[in-house]
Amino acid sequence: MEFIHSVVAQDETVAVNTVVTYDLPVNPLSHILLTLKFKQNGVLSLLVPDFADILAVISKIEVLYKGSAIFSMSGLDAFACGIFIPRFESWGLNYDGVDDDEKSLTWCIPFTRILYSDRECFPRSTRGELVLQITYAAAFTEIDTVRAQIETVELPDAAPEKYLRMTTLTMTATAGGENDVEIPIGHPISDLVLFGTTIPCDAAHLATLGYIQILMDNVRRFYSHTNFETIHNMSGRLRAAPGYFGYHTHYFSAAGAVAGAVLPRDHVLMQHVHVPFDIFRDGKYALETAGKSDVVVRIGVDTAASGVLRVIPCEIIPAGGGF
Repeated sequence: MEFIHSVVAQDETVAVNTVVTYDLPVNPLSHILLTLKFKQNGVLSLLVPDFADILAVISKIEVLYKGSAIFSMSGLDAFACGIFIPRFESWGLNYDGVDDDEKSLTWCIPFTRILYSDRECFPRSTRGELVLQITYAAAFTEIDTVRAQIETVELPDAAPEKYLRMTTLTMTATAGGENDVEIPIGHPISDLVLFGTTIPCDAAHLATLGYIQILMDNVRRFYSHTNFETIHNMSGRLRAAPGYFGYHTHYFSAAGAVAGAVLPRDHVLMQHVHVPFDIFRDGKYALETAGKSDVVVRIGVDTAASGVLRVIPCEIIPAGGGF
């Protein structure tokens, strides 16, 4: 067997408030690598652009098959899913805070939980059926001269049995109560990725994702009850937090100019949680939804923690069973 790593777009100029579409290869597809190259605009007091600004360059990433989404989410959520699901973390380049310095960051858009798997990837398609669509933000903050590189990894000899579909469910949470988000039924769910606007900070113990429960036909399953702090911190079982994206702060004594403690700050995924089911990637613990009437993520929202919350189910779709 072999894989084909090739370029779809080479250093294409990115303009604000545009939507760009690319035809994708027809061979079975493991993943897409989307890299933005850009320049820092101005010398900042923090020395580097805020990573939230970099991720916000992309408003939406979608992969469409015959016009229907098999991957659809914001640039921030796509970055989170790339870390949580196939465990890909970009090594951002050249963040040293000099005006006009060239920098880059890469997103992974997976159709599999295990990159390069010949058993789990998007199946062979016909030219023009499978497209990548990128929506860029109306303005870029602290960033200019943006260019895009689009690369793909094909598996021409693969005969996939399944692939991943990941699309976003969004709601505005009601504070001080339980909010139910219905997730798709019919296919096994491997993982959930959630985003909540408010997190505990300073002296305020408030979270949009205060606690999480999973209910199937009104019976709690798998996650009977887990709190934001615990499920968020449990992501450490997969990898260390991407802490360098959040910087850290040095304090010093002004009188003696002596460096003091280095205080870590929140990382770029501070508002996300990863809720895995299929831990071993073999289907043993997958959340089976076929034949169920109702599958719900119940989210307890703390008082005064209203705001947008998003749920991204990772559905395992049979490759030969239609879309």
